Amino acid sequence: MPVNEYDFDQQLMMSFGHAASVDVRDVLLSAIPGALDAREASRANDRLGVDWWVEMTNARHLAVDAKVREEDWLVGHPSEDDLALETWSVVEKQVVGWTRDENKRCDYVIWLWKQTGRYCLVPFPMLCGVFSENWKMWSGVYKVSRQKTRRSDGSEYHSECVFVPRREVWARIYATYGGGAKLQKAGV
Repeated sequence: MPVNEYDFDQQLMMSFGHAASVDVRDVLLSAIPGALDAREASRANDRLGVDWWVEMTNARHLAVDAKVREEDWLVGHPSEDDLALETWSVVEKQVVGWTRDENKRCDYVIWLWKQTGRYCLVPFPMLCGVFSENWKMWSGVYKVSRQKTRRSDGSEYHSECVFVPRREVWARIYATYGGGAKLQKAGV
């Protein structure tokens, strides 16, 4: 399994810089019906999985986690139209990844590929539900990658993600929440 190495503080700064991109704001305002404004979240919110707050016409605010990439791997690699979904945030301590963290304060996740302007906007509760059910199976079928991150104090940890085809994610969301599922009572 490939292991990439990153510096935590540099990744946080890069992530925060990408999240501040006007591209994300423009996409959120055009893709979410009823969106009045989109503002970058504070760094404290970032730890909770919120990069952007979207103000709605009904005065609610939606929390959005932004996953921004410079390069769109779909260009020249049509088979690599996938989403990086985190299985473990800290492998060594078995801390669940953001994609299956039911306590995460998030309404939507947006992936934006800056090279092409392509994006994918997914309701987080549905993504979390299907990922929690399928992550082990997907990890056995699709590419898995670990990254080593060094903290400013010199310590390090590993996180892990699985690259699931975008169409597979949407197919599972549709199968689960699109009217085909039946309510089953516990113990029946």
